[in-house]
Amino acid sequence: MGVFMVRRCSLLGTTPMLFVSATFVAACSDTPNAQPNPPPPPPPSCAKYDPSRPKPTPGPFTVVHVEPDAPPPVQLAVQACAGLHNRDAGGSVYIDAIPHDLVWIKDLGLVPAATINAQEFLTSCVTKFPACVRYDYKNQQPLLPNILTAAAALGAVPLDAGVSVPCDNPVFDALTELMDKNTPALATKYVFDKYGAQTTGLAMLNPGYELQPADQASPAMTQEMKPALVDFVFSQKLFVVFLVNGCIDGNPEKEVLSGIVNRGQWATPVGVYGYNNAWNVGGGYLYEAQTRCLDSRNMGAIASEAGNLSFFATRAPPITESGVVTPNEPEAVTYDPDKTYVAFVVGDGDNIQYMMTTRHDWFQQRIADCEATPDVCPALSWSISPHLAQIAPDVLHWYYEQSRRSGKDYFVLPPSGHLYAYPSSLAEDAQDKFVQATDEDACILGLNGVVHWDWLDTWQDAEAHFLPKYAHAGSSIRGIFPMNVPYPFPTFNWWPEGQFYEVLTGADGGRIALFRPRSWRGIDKDTDPFRFSPQRMADELAGYPKGTVTWVYMTSDGGLTLQNSFLALAKLLPPHVQLVSTDAAAKLALAQKK
Repeated sequence: MGVFMVRRCSLLGTTPMLFVSATFVAACSDTPNAQPNPPPPPPPSCAKYDPSRPKPTPGPFTVVHVEPDAPPPVQLAVQACAGLHNRDAGGSVYIDAIPHDLVWIKDLGLVPAATINAQEFLTSCVTKFPACVRYDYKNQQPLLPNILTAAAALGAVPLDAGVSVPCDNPVFDALTELMDKNTPALATKYVFDKYGAQTTGLAMLNPGYELQPADQASPAMTQEMKPALVDFVFSQKLFVVFLVNGCIDGNPEKEVLSGIVNRGQWATPVGVYGYNNAWNVGGGYLYEAQTRCLDSRNMGAIASEAGNLSFFATRAPPITESGVVTPNEPEAVTYDPDKTYVAFVVGDGDNIQYMMTTRHDWFQQRIADCEATPDVCPALSWSISPHLAQIAPDVLHWYYEQSRRSGKDYFVLPPSGHLYAYPSSLAEDAQDKFVQATDEDACILGLNGVVHWDWLDTWQDAEAHFLPKYAHAGSSIRGIFPMNVPYPFPTFNWWPEGQFYEVLTGADGGRIALFRPRSWRGIDKDTDPFRFSPQRMADELAGYPKGTVTWVYMTSDGGLTLQNSFLALAKLLPPHVQLVSTDAAAKLALAQKK
């Protein structure tokens, strides 16, 4: 016979009740005044890396040298072949097309088994992958995104009639199949209906339209299609599209794009590779962040017009757990009311092309400067794309390893976290998924801060509704660093003058620090706050009230470089101005507003 127990229990704050049971299990106490046990801590946002797991050993690879003046159809075919090879055997082909390509080979300590030219490679490629897609580059240039999609889905090499390698038995003949579907809208719909189910994601690649046309709705074809990202399209079987008016209300192209995105083929919010550089208005691309393009508000950008991503994405396994890359420990800073704390952030790290070129060079300049003058090596934070963990793990490892050389370099998630997007403009269900994905990214990369962009008229809604979603127990995010892009209109001007941050509290008591924006884009005009000289910027920081905690976001669109801005400024600051990482700034702000 079971032992019966009588306990006084309280359920969800109701009046205490008596239960008689042999098996009753609840948050009950033997004494009337005992408090229920606290809830267990929430699970981490990502799994922890197990170093005992065996690591795959990369195989040999071949470098293919492509002359920069090679005809565009040849460059596209070479990139397609690289993607097909890397799909078949991970990390087996690397393209040498721009100066930084060989720089990465050297910096990563990689040694190719062979180096061949583009013609040798194409000849061997069509032997290994005999399926081909026939097209006419000159006469079908607006349809190139659709032609590349078909070729990638079919595992075929796209061959223009002018390429020395013929396409005698095409599996897709664009000359005939697209003859009566000869507009981007018609061709896009046809190719999606035929091959969309075989694709794994979405990319936007401009086939060569003028970037600043007099008529934004009808740009001329004035450029060649850039080969960057084409290899990745083929390794991942991406659906490529470029509809100039795909975001314009009332235009048939918008109906086509909306039908594709909302067919349910890909998880939402959809991360769009490449770049939407149509509709340049007032110096910024209206839809580059993708979020406000469609009424469904379920897209964001993965700025990724870079080469060799098929090589990096397939050569090493993706990083999906915490502890694979480990950042420097945040500084142990104790708040001093007589000091001013400033976190500087190197911006535009969401752009993988930048991470493969200019930001690589800036990082090396920074390390050299720290090693030359170690007594003037203050903390510096770098925005870094979380997608490197998936599509270029070796590159991500390199950045983290370089950061440890100085011990003073840190990382922060780029705008706006998981995707370059305007999160407050996303649909509500997409917002929640976005927060979850960003939190997971921060967990994987070991970070606690995120740069946040929003549209010019949604900032107050962001502050009141979206950003508090990060303020929950167990969240990796503790600091939000906002910036108004692409148009630098004033924002947070509803805050009192002199307020540099606010602490937002979530439903379960979680807290995040939200900072006032400050941007530095050039150094050539002391009357323009965005273009202050290093001395003028140093004077501004020195003049802040002591006890201030704030930040500055640096971008290169106004001529700013690391050398002419931050490296010069660090030597001009008075002793009471202390440069800190974004993580340290968030901790200081949270500690001051309890």
